[in-house]
Amino acid sequence: MVGSPALVAVPAIWMFCADEQARQWSIVASLAVVLGCLATVALRQRGTGHRSGADTFAELRPVPGNTPHTSGPPALPARLPARWPAQLRGAAAVFCCTTAFLGFVALAAGDAERPAPVDGIAAAGGVIQDVRVTSVRNSERHNPSRGHDFYTATSVVALPEARTGRSVPATVSTNTPEPLRPGSEVTVLYAPSKPGLGAVQGKPGPLRASLDGAPLTPGARTALLLIWLLGAGFLGGLQILHSGGFRTLTRWTKHDRAVRGRCTGDGISQLAPATDTGAGTEQSGRKGTSTKLDQLVITTDGGEVRFVLDDATDGYAEQLGAEPLWLCWRARQKAAQQLTPAVLVGDSGWALHGQMVLTEAERLAENNETAIPGGTGAPVDAQREARAWDPRAGWPLRVGRGAMTAAALALVLAGLLATTSLGAGRWWAAAGGVLCVLGAVAAETLSTAWRATEPNASGEKDPPSSATAR
Repeated sequence: MVGSPALVAVPAIWMFCADEQARQWSIVASLAVVLGCLATVALRQRGTGHRSGADTFAELRPVPGNTPHTSGPPALPARLPARWPAQLRGAAAVFCCTTAFLGFVALAAGDAERPAPVDGIAAAGGVIQDVRVTSVRNSERHNPSRGHDFYTATSVVALPEARTGRSVPATVSTNTPEPLRPGSEVTVLYAPSKPGLGAVQGKPGPLRASLDGAPLTPGARTALLLIWLLGAGFLGGLQILHSGGFRTLTRWTKHDRAVRGRCTGDGISQLAPATDTGAGTEQSGRKGTSTKLDQLVITTDGGEVRFVLDDATDGYAEQLGAEPLWLCWRARQKAAQQLTPAVLVGDSGWALHGQMVLTEAERLAENNETAIPGGTGAPVDAQREARAWDPRAGWPLRVGRGAMTAAALALVLAGLLATTSLGAGRWWAAAGGVLCVLGAVAAETLSTAWRATEPNASGEKDPPSSATAR
């Protein structure tokens, strides 16, 4: 948790801190905190050993399983633990990854140090002022494919000296929307006390940013800030929707159902796209794409059903050990809804949030295998409590060395960009940093991608029993 704020602080400091030395030291300190977190994770893995997802799942189990109950199945808790902490953890991970990508773009778009002419002028008390052009040569018109025409030239301007009031000629490279002529005025940055240092021509905003020591112009900073917040917020919201959205089971209603079962398998299957028998999909001839489901197979008296998680489930069934449990879900269906909020409540006192395929839930209801929580067959005990079970909370135990190595290299490149002026090489260093971040993410996700194409993956029309049990 300490590394996330430190990572988010890097682009914020880069965009808003104008003091060059304070900015560089603050960014280096933030990157050092993140690097220290990676080192802590590596040392913890070295002490406890690297863990797979299934091992982590077992270690995070709140209470030992297979607790005997002499008087029948235990009652359901009156209130279930919320799933929003796990959802926020996933959204924070997406936010941090997006921040890393856009952070490298921001680092490449600016410069860690002021150019030498600007640095000398700023040290001598530089000001931004409109001055008169005395001569123009090498004027050239440019017609870009996008935007308006502009003109470049080598111009001589008259810089007023503060002490004597006389004008000192200085040669500057100009970039203006209109061609310059003797007598025209341009905006320059120069030092009135030392006009011999020369001048830098430009627009007032970028010149002010250079004079203040800001690495980015106001326009670039605003654009990057908007892209960062909107993009990261949008992707974080998508992550929450992918994990079931804000629909969750915390209190029982008349629309909820429950059934006894055991976990007998895990793996991946495919959920066929919803079809509209009216004027929708079938009549228009369009076909949707199937959805990959990471699932646990729950065996009940009415057959097998899929309990869907938003993370890989390989090995979870073995760790559950066929412990008796309650499978609960919300039976109320909305238009085009294929999955509904669900929760597993183990007899040993844990609760795992996920989703359930509605067609399979309806099949159980048709067979009269379900009960309403609080009614006959599914008693509710207000004194009983269940603790949330989030396997992702143990990610430090299972993150791969390749991912940590790529992340560490990305931090080194970020520190280099924040403290050194690399010229045209800044974009190459930023591209390398983005590739390292992509490599770190891919190292954790591609390891399970092959399972989606295994022969035991099935479509939604197939019975759940063919979807897995591994």
